[in-house]
Amino acid sequence: MASSSSNYHYPALAAITGIALAASGYALSSSTSTDTRRRRRRIKSRILRERDGRYIMGLTNTGNSCFINSVLQALATVTSLRSYLAERVDERGDEIERIEFIRNDDVLESVAYALYTTIEMLNRPLAKPRTMTPTDIVHALERKTNGKVNRDQQDAQELFQVISHALTSEEEVQYRDEPSSLLDAGAVRKMAIDNDPNFDHFETSSVSSMGTTGSMWSCFSVSTAGGYLRTRPRRPKSPFTGLTATKISCMKCGYTAPIRHSTFDNISLTIPQTLSCTLESCIDTYTKVDVLTDFRCRKCMLMATLDSLMEELAKVSASSDSMLSEDDKQELKGKIQVIKDAMKYNVEAPLPGIPLTTPRTTSCTTKQTMFANPPKSLCFHLSRSVYHPSGIIQKNHCNVRFPEYLDLAPYTTNGFLNTSDPAASLSTPPPSQTSLSQSRISRTSLVYLRNMAAGHRFVHGRDGLNVALVNKDDDLVHNALPSMSTPTVRTIPYRLTAVIVHYGNHDSGHFITYRRKKLPTGQDVRRAPGQEDPAPKKPTTFWRCSDELIEEVDLVTVLSSEAYMLFYERDV
Repeated sequence: MASSSSNYHYPALAAITGIALAASGYALSSSTSTDTRRRRRRIKSRILRERDGRYIMGLTNTGNSCFINSVLQALATVTSLRSYLAERVDERGDEIERIEFIRNDDVLESVAYALYTTIEMLNRPLAKPRTMTPTDIVHALERKTNGKVNRDQQDAQELFQVISHALTSEEEVQYRDEPSSLLDAGAVRKMAIDNDPNFDHFETSSVSSMGTTGSMWSCFSVSTAGGYLRTRPRRPKSPFTGLTATKISCMKCGYTAPIRHSTFDNISLTIPQTLSCTLESCIDTYTKVDVLTDFRCRKCMLMATLDSLMEELAKVSASSDSMLSEDDKQELKGKIQVIKDAMKYNVEAPLPGIPLTTPRTTSCTTKQTMFANPPKSLCFHLSRSVYHPSGIIQKNHCNVRFPEYLDLAPYTTNGFLNTSDPAASLSTPPPSQTSLSQSRISRTSLVYLRNMAAGHRFVHGRDGLNVALVNKDDDLVHNALPSMSTPTVRTIPYRLTAVIVHYGNHDSGHFITYRRKKLPTGQDVRRAPGQEDPAPKKPTTFWRCSDELIEEVDLVTVLSSEAYMLFYERDV
């Protein structure tokens, strides 16, 4: 009887359980939708609060510390720098309170961590004015530089270089390669490749060929799921680090030395002693072809040395009472042959035991420096110091007109390196560049060329590329492939993010910063979800940061300022 009663209640219990599960599922979906609506409301209110924030954090002037405050405010608006610092400190969230603690104390005491926390504080929107003292970054710089950062420095550009150098040196230590462990799959693989003469088939070796290194690696790679047991951290690159290319050519012999590349974190531009100029003209002066008179050409020195040795050999051979032995003559002939080989194969090759002779007449050489790899964030220092012969240093008040958007392509190498003409620019295409065999061929041009090979004729017109059915005598495909005869020059756009201005003379004054108004995320101010775009677009606004004083200004005020440092960021 008990058994039948329990069997009788099973369907009822199942029905009640199903109803309960359905109700819980409905409640769960209802709560999920409620949470979604709440999250959207929070996001909307946060965007409105960020957009309507009237102030940002000011920095207290502790006594001649305006140069520190101006640099920190300028760096706070560089979005790529914030991403770089976040990766350096292993940041996990958007809010500063949600940052997970770093794995070691070295990072916590680093300049990168102190700068990151300071910048994040400076990017918070505030409803009322507030100030803070940047003690963390100052103490971190003092530890890094052994107390070289002090109030007597009073130069924003020097402080920027100190911060950039500290970040780079810490980066090299933080991402220094450590000895590989025996449990590292990459190390095991490298050892197997080094010991296997048939390493060309290493990746495709059969798993069934037991006893070979190929089968060992195949089984090991499967057991590790195709990954490393210890992943190596990817080394981030400072957004201010770029690369320049320098060409030096001799106008006498036509020799061009190997192109030398150098890294930089800021570019110092010379300002002319005029009433006004443009930033583009200053960059033109920096990248123009200069003529040098104090540079010694390597090839000219080899030619002078060769002539000197040949004259010495001729005198020895013509003189009957020469004191040189046959071994000395053979050594002299050997030196002559070494110099000839160097001039023929490698002018820059070292010549131990052969002193080079300086030419009697100094030849003129040309030198040009261009950007080879522009950085994500470009920093210009406008050098306003004027040095007089009497020893007096004055400030140059030239009005440098700078744009909001800057294209760096005219000052950057474009892939065509000119080493034939010493007076020509580094990236001037050679005259033979018009030939199809030596020019760049785009993917679209290859399609055109393949269609033409199939018997189709094309002509360019206002409506695009059209098929031309003409006679053989008609020349309508002369410019059918313009991209094959004309090199493609891509723009390298930058947008102004911050300006540091110095008021006063060369010996004393005050630094302020104009920084672009952005959200805490680093993006530009945007409208809230569901809000219609206003008909007139709001003008670009900047913050004017003068220590504790923060106020909004328009773009015209920024562009008319007497800039000392300019910060541009890639506009992609």
